[in-house]
Amino acid sequence: MVKIIKYWRARPVLFFVVIVGLTAAARLAALFFFEANIGPDEAQYWVWSKAPAFGYYSKPPLIAWVIGATTALFGDAEWAVRLPAPLFQAGAALYVFALARRLYGEAAGFWSGLGWLFLPGVTLSSALITTDAPLLFFWAAALFYFFSMLRARQSERETFFDAILLGASIGLGFLAKYAMIYFLFGAMLAFFLSRETRRAFPRRAGLLALLVAGAVFAPNIWWNAAHNFDTLAHTAANANWRGSLIHPLNFLVFLLSQFGVFSIAPMLLLIWGIATLKGRLAEAGPEKGTDLALLAFALTPLAIVAPEALISRAHANWAAAAFPAAIILITVWALRRGARWVVVANAGFNLAVAVVFLIAFSNFAIIDAVGLSSVVKPLRGWQAQGAAVHEAAKGYDAILVDDRELMGSLLYYARGGPPIVALNSNRRVDNHYEAFMAYDPDKAPRALFIGKSADPTAAVAYFGEVMPVGANAVDLESGRRRTLYLFEVSAYKGAQGG
Repeated sequence: MVKIIKYWRARPVLFFVVIVGLTAAARLAALFFFEANIGPDEAQYWVWSKAPAFGYYSKPPLIAWVIGATTALFGDAEWAVRLPAPLFQAGAALYVFALARRLYGEAAGFWSGLGWLFLPGVTLSSALITTDAPLLFFWAAALFYFFSMLRARQSERETFFDAILLGASIGLGFLAKYAMIYFLFGAMLAFFLSRETRRAFPRRAGLLALLVAGAVFAPNIWWNAAHNFDTLAHTAANANWRGSLIHPLNFLVFLLSQFGVFSIAPMLLLIWGIATLKGRLAEAGPEKGTDLALLAFALTPLAIVAPEALISRAHANWAAAAFPAAIILITVWALRRGARWVVVANAGFNLAVAVVFLIAFSNFAIIDAVGLSSVVKPLRGWQAQGAAVHEAAKGYDAILVDDRELMGSLLYYARGGPPIVALNSNRRVDNHYEAFMAYDPDKAPRALFIGKSADPTAAVAYFGEVMPVGANAVDLESGRRRTLYLFEVSAYKGAQGG
């Protein structure tokens, strides 16, 4: 142990890079052993990756591009689809480490980076391919280059180079997830709260960063304009502000969920630090402006998403962009108070949780044993059901589906047979499949309709002949089953039929 500490102090950067590399390697290796099937959203991103574009119905395009790159190299196995996730989170950890080290020194850099690497939300995000992994990588990169531009002694050339990298990070962040807009709001709040930030930020370089960000993001804007701004409209609709506008239970659930994403100790430290902010800023001394700027980036996503949870709903990960800045802040606050043991204990606890998570994701019997089967329900049984549907669909012109999640899973696990197309039963385009993979009766007069209900009402409204041909069920453990019902449909009569 003494030798390890001496090596860390002698070569802290290399030491941390080795830790990140070993962690990433372990997470990559675990992908080969996961029992978790590709989930419906992951399957949708995989579908998009087969048709490269500058945008898609419900998300910007970067997630599809990176999946397309890894599957082009390694094939369409589940691990290859998820391969970018742990790599993005490893990169985010390196940026968090580098930023904290530059702002506050070696100890802050190491414990902030380690704290990020093993956050529960990061562990989960490293196992599933979602838009959060690339967003958080580019968010952390943008934070690094934003604060890099504030260095008083750097040359004009260095400043403009950082500005280009800042703009590229922001633009790519937007291509990953539109939540990147919180970064711009966070920067505005940083300017408002921190006089030092206002004075030190180079305005011409800042303008260059905005221009670069706009240029990187422009193809997606063009795509949206060419498609009636479908993605932006879907994002607005996802806010779901219809009906009652006060949901205190949803708000409470969202707040409690942040203890799961950010971990218990960091969340308590963040609440304590904000509640005693005057004292924390007094302890900061000349670093007060830096603390306030970081706090602005930490508070902005939470301040935007928390009211959304109260007004309508908000998923636990919607405010994840708050935590790269927050992990640095809470680490520095703890170190200044001489409470290094808190960040050390937190890193150790979260490392243990991460190891248990990887083992449990590789053996769902552990998850079942602790009564959490419902949590992984969307990630199990699809391989068997996809194979069954693929077999049952032989001889049909198409497989017809009227459910976004079901269609995504079947597109991945029942691939290789007849085309899988979407039936738009409510006559309103609600997802990518209905917009771009809709059923064409001229190409598929006789289809196999797959539904989650034994009542084929949706199919009856469109087809003159609807005949049950069987059902397929999988046991999801703990008394849960998922049953798919199969119907042969033909004699299409159009949306007005019935």
